[in-house]
Amino acid sequence: MPRATTPRPGEGGLALDGAFLQRLEYLNVIAKKIMSGRMRADRKSVRKGVSAEFADHRSYVAGDDIRHVDWHLFGRLEEVFMKLYREEENLHMTLLVDASLSMDRGRVHKLDYALEVAAALAYIGMSNLDAVNVLPFGERLREGRWALKGKAKVFELFEFLREIEPRGETDLAATCKELVGRERRRGVVIVISDFYDLDGFQPALKFLRYPNHDIHVIHVVDQEEREPDLRGDLRLLDSETAAFREINVTDGLLAKYRKAFEELAAGVERFCVKNEIGYVRAPTEVPFDELVLRILRRGGLVG
Repeated sequence: MPRATTPRPGEGGLALDGAFLQRLEYLNVIAKKIMSGRMRADRKSVRKGVSAEFADHRSYVAGDDIRHVDWHLFGRLEEVFMKLYREEENLHMTLLVDASLSMDRGRVHKLDYALEVAAALAYIGMSNLDAVNVLPFGERLREGRWALKGKAKVFELFEFLREIEPRGETDLAATCKELVGRERRRGVVIVISDFYDLDGFQPALKFLRYPNHDIHVIHVVDQEEREPDLRGDLRLLDSETAAFREINVTDGLLAKYRKAFEELAAGVERFCVKNEIGYVRAPTEVPFDELVLRILRRGGLVG
């Protein structure tokens, strides 16, 4: 894609300040009301435990803790059964943020927009005691922040996000393979990207399914991409490969481009729906907090 026509605003590109934090806290309050506990860290699974909430029985085996024997059942049946309880289990969330050079463009800068969305989702997770990984990627995973937990970590998150700069090409498959190798726990994986990957995004998303992750896609698109204002003889530069192409942009060629762009976007959505991957298209002209509210209200993505 051509290089950005609009420079990143401000030093570091992101205004992660007190006003921004207030918007995140508002989203967090709304999230708690909308999700009705869906975004809490106390996801429940049936395990042996000491919680007060009973779940089931199983037969006694040698070595079991006799404190969890159901003596009332033993008195009736004269057989030893163990009580199983519901034990609280934290949700592990990973945010994969595309920081390749194709994100360095847009009437609204795509990378900055993606980082704002990531900040919002991470803050909601961290505030509810979820362990959150925030990992930028390009040709591979870059240095990220792992296991962020609690509101006290929010300024560490902000400082990290300010330092992320776009560079390199997109290799989503290599990124996902590295993630699966490093993060063994099953959890929610959210991929925020424009999906301009020359090798295709499909193998990467399929690879994430092997560990049974709950996968979701936020597809970042900018108005400049959907409706480019270009005419005449141009020399275009691919922002990731640095390859040039001489081209004469006519109305007919623009019509073909718009059709191809929409086919790409629709293809990402179709693939996600077919493979039970959550999908949301994220036009950058929609404020990031409005987008997050839409996601929360429809009950998808992080619930």
